[in-house]
Amino acid sequence: MNEQWFKDYVLLQFRMGKAIRKYTESRFVDYYYGPPEWKALAEAESETPAPDLVRAAMALLDALPAQGFDAHRVTYLSKQVIALETVCRKLNGEMFSLEDEVQRCLDIRPTWTAETQFEEGQAMLDELLPGEGSIFDRRQALRKRYELAREKSGLLMGFMQRAMAEARRRVQAFVEMPQSEEVELAIVTDKVYGGDNWYLGDFRSHVDINTDLPTQMGWLMGLICHECYPGHHTEFVLKEQLLYRERGYMEQTIAPIICPQSVISEGIATSAFDMIFTPNEAEQWAVEHLYPEAGIEPAAVDMEKLYRAEELMAGIDGNARFMLSEGRSDEEVKQYVAKYAMLPDEYAQKSVEFLKDPFHEAYIFTYFYGRQLMKPWLEGSDKQAVFKRFLTEQLCPSDLVRA
Repeated sequence: MNEQWFKDYVLLQFRMGKAIRKYTESRFVDYYYGPPEWKALAEAESETPAPDLVRAAMALLDALPAQGFDAHRVTYLSKQVIALETVCRKLNGEMFSLEDEVQRCLDIRPTWTAETQFEEGQAMLDELLPGEGSIFDRRQALRKRYELAREKSGLLMGFMQRAMAEARRRVQAFVEMPQSEEVELAIVTDKVYGGDNWYLGDFRSHVDINTDLPTQMGWLMGLICHECYPGHHTEFVLKEQLLYRERGYMEQTIAPIICPQSVISEGIATSAFDMIFTPNEAEQWAVEHLYPEAGIEPAAVDMEKLYRAEELMAGIDGNARFMLSEGRSDEEVKQYVAKYAMLPDEYAQKSVEFLKDPFHEAYIFTYFYGRQLMKPWLEGSDKQAVFKRFLTEQLCPSDLVRA
């Protein structure tokens, strides 16, 4: 009974991806490891008209109650399909407010973050950052201090592999991974992202690290945790094993970028570092294993406080997305990001480019709200046990809202 429903579910997403490809190079289907003939069928077709995509999404939703799934799985799948329907309706020319689009696509309701929170983070940085001059200048000096010099860029792959091995070792203390799982790392340029995970199925990932901008060695471990262990790769591997292979949850074989599951995935990824390191522990590890070879002399800064200050500024990109939706100019939004995130123009410009990616505009909220939803659940001594549930269970963002 269910196979036809799942075939239609998969075909719809690939057909949507084909339609969206006219507007952006960014993929709509993040990964797929289901029946290859379904993907081949969609790729061989001509583009599906947008009204037909809307009807197909509505038909999936109408047929869902008859599939015999338990109540929680029906809720999960209905929220996934509502997200698909919303994107189809956008393809068909329908307009949504940003709040309504994010609610329908991500199962969260975004709000404006008060600038006083960013200013609090800036005040903390003012106290923490060494040297003289403005906060901006001192922050840039600190970033510069931790940059991998261009002449040492050939060492980056080795550094990433070293960090990945340490992160994996720590994850194995609380999560049992399949023996065959693996991550292939690649260095890329000319991308809008800093890092990206391409899950290939069969417990394998390909991870890109973008070097358009200088590599910050102080945050290399955080990037590896986000993309690999215990972040995206770890989640995708465990859900393939436990939900798809053991329980037959076919929906796990495909992941659209714009859907509630992305909030869970980015919540996991943005919390991953905290599950196996404190900022000071990660800095000490880098002092012992990375910095000498990289030619970096670490600063005398309390990394715990620096991390907290940076976290206070996590809502800036969401505000920038609100501004773009209100019709503010790219230049005004870039200046806003540069001012509150205290970034040089080229970094702020990258942020604006990412925020404007067609049919992916809502995605920026997955990072902030994913982390905010999970944070209260991960503050106790049992945080690794709770995090393991996030890695292995089928969840909706609204499941994590505490009254």
